[in-house]
Amino acid sequence: MREQQETTKLEFLMTVNGNIIVQRFFNVRDYNPKAKKSTELYEYLLDFKNKLSHEFKMKSVVYLLDNNYEITNNPAILDTSYVDGPEHFNIFIKENDVTICHRRFDAKVYPPKIRYTVDIRPHIKSLLHDLTDIFSSENLNYEFAEVNTI
Repeated sequence: MREQQETTKLEFLMTVNGNIIVQRFFNVRDYNPKAKKSTELYEYLLDFKNKLSHEFKMKSVVYLLDNNYEITNNPAILDTSYVDGPEHFNIFIKENDVTICHRRFDAKVYPPKIRYTVDIRPHIKSLLHDLTDIFSSENLNYEFAEVNTI
């Protein structure tokens, strides 16, 4: 008979100004609690954030080119916003409502049409698979810039 492997439930959450864009729960077998301080997790989420930022930038270019005439005649199209202050995309990884990892980047650099219609569904499956691999791995690096992160 096989031994039951212990699983830990984690949460991936992405928001803009406190509004949920996507929220997914995923189970990690043989959870390594030290993984949250690994350079692999840090670099993976940094890379993911950079990919999203690049994707939003490319969508912004297409949107601005497609709507060039309207924007030229009415620049207020780009001024619409749900809030007066700063706006940020937030990426969280949580365990039992405790944030174990957080990434944030500016949302106001993208036109409202882009920042309020985010769709990251094409990335979810590979993202959760990769996060599961990182959080269950025993062979992780805990040194960053010659500093031990544990």
